Amino acid sequence: MIDMAVVELSRLQFALTAMYHFLFVPLTLGLAFMLVIMETVYVITDRPIWRDITRFWGKVFGINFAIGVATGITMEFEFGMNWAYYSHYVGDVFGAPLAIEGLMAFFLEATFIGLMIFGWDKLSKRQHLLTTFMVALGTNLSAVWILVANGWMQNPIGSRFNPETMRMEVVDFMAVVFNPVAQAKFVHTVSAGYVLASVFVLGISSWYLLKGRHVEFAKRSFAVAAAFGLASSLSVVVLGDESGYALTDNQRMKLAAIEGAWHTEPAPAGLSIFGIPSNEGRETKYEVKIPYV
Repeated sequence: MIDMAVVELSRLQFALTAMYHFLFVPLTLGLAFMLVIMETVYVITDRPIWRDITRFWGKVFGINFAIGVATGITMEFEFGMNWAYYSHYVGDVFGAPLAIEGLMAFFLEATFIGLMIFGWDKLSKRQHLLTTFMVALGTNLSAVWILVANGWMQNPIGSRFNPETMRMEVVDFMAVVFNPVAQAKFVHTVSAGYVLASVFVLGISSWYLLKGRHVEFAKRSFAVAAAFGLASSLSVVVLGDESGYALTDNQRMKLAAIEGAWHTEPAPAGLSIFGIPSNEGRETKYEVKIPYV
C-alpha cells in the first residue's frame, strides 16, 4: 500500500526544486545570446569598452549558469529517488531526450564555458567569439531536449505500452522529437527567457545610469538589451498564443482544469479569473467570471 503522504511530499519536493531551478534557466537562455551580440560588436569595432561589457555580463552568466547546473542536477536525481517506478516505466522514452541533452548539449556548453570565461587572453577575438556562440548554442539545445521530454509527458505520442515488459517503448522517435506540444513549449519558453534576460540587463543598466556610474558601459548595455528585448517581446506574443493553441488541440482536459470549467458551455464561454475549485460538488466556489470571453 502506497503511503499518500510520501507521494504528496515527493510532489512538493520536486515542485520546489523545479521552481528554484527555473529561477536561473531563463536568464541563461537569453543572456547567452546577448553575450554573442555584445562580443560580435567588439570583434567588428575593436573598441575595448565592448570587451569590458562582454566580460562583465559573462561573469554574471557564469555565476547564474553554475547555480542552474547545481539545481538541475538535484532535480534530475529526484526522478530516481522520488519517482523510481515512473522512471522504470517510461525510461526508454523519457530517458532518451535527457540522455541526448546531457551528452550533446550540456557537454557542449560545459566544454566551451571555461574557454569563454578564462580564454580572453589565450584565444584570438574570433576564436573567443566562436566559444561564446557555442555556449549559447549549447544552452538553447539543452532547452530543446528537456522540453522534448516534457512535451512527451504532456502528449505521449511516438510510443506504445509493451504488456510483456510492462514498460513504455519508443516506436517513432521522430514523432517524439517533433511533438507539437514540445515544439510549442520550446519556442515559447525560449522567447520568454530572452525577454527576462533583456529586462535583467535593462534593470542593472538603468540603475547604473540613475546613479551616474559607469555611464558609457550602461548606455551600451541598455541599447543592446532594449533592442533584443523588443524583438523578443514581439515574438513571445505570437509564440505564447501558439502555445495556447497547442494546449487547446492536444490537452483539452488540462485547459478545462486550468480554467475551472466543469461543464461544456456554448461558445463564447466565460473566463474564470478567480475561484476555488471543489471536487465534491464539481463547481468553482467564489468564482469571478468574465462572460463571453
